[in-house]
Amino acid sequence: MRKDIIKLLIAVGVIGIILGAIVVVKTFYPLRYTEQVVSYAKKHHIDPYLALAVINTESRFNKNATSSQEAKGLMQITDSTAKEVNDKTNSTEEINEDSLYNVDVNVEIGCNYLQSLILKYNGNYYLAIIAYNAGMGNLDNWIDQGIVNDNLDTTDISLPFSETTNYLKKVVHNYKTYKVLYPNLK
Repeated sequence: MRKDIIKLLIAVGVIGIILGAIVVVKTFYPLRYTEQVVSYAKKHHIDPYLALAVINTESRFNKNATSSQEAKGLMQITDSTAKEVNDKTNSTEEINEDSLYNVDVNVEIGCNYLQSLILKYNGNYYLAIIAYNAGMGNLDNWIDQGIVNDNLDTTDISLPFSETTNYLKKVVHNYKTYKVLYPNLK
């Protein structure tokens, strides 16, 4: 009888630990605005897990986030990037001071921009992630200087901007984690 109670307590403890771990992990890797993220990611032919990873890294899903560089919203889009994306797509949507805090506007522009980077770098997510953070001009210079291989397939790299090195590692880690935690997202 006593052994059965001990086994039961151990089983309950193990289940509690597992459930607690899942809650903690999903707290750090939440799913928010999933409908918009999946919809715009699919519209722009990018992996929704990549969009989630960028959002988690950029804003931790804070739609009202503003960076020191004036990047706004979930995907931390600057006014100039929003204008550039709108000009390239001939969008008639007016981007004003507050529109980048709108989830739909921000995620659509962010996914569109991410798609353009993936296309520019021949489908290479690593290069697209670097360009998303450091800018295409910096990345193109690093490729020209041999600092970055144009077939990059690792996060084990030291870039001239340590922030970008860390950003690449974090986005790729978040991407892989989202795929494991939410395998049926697509």
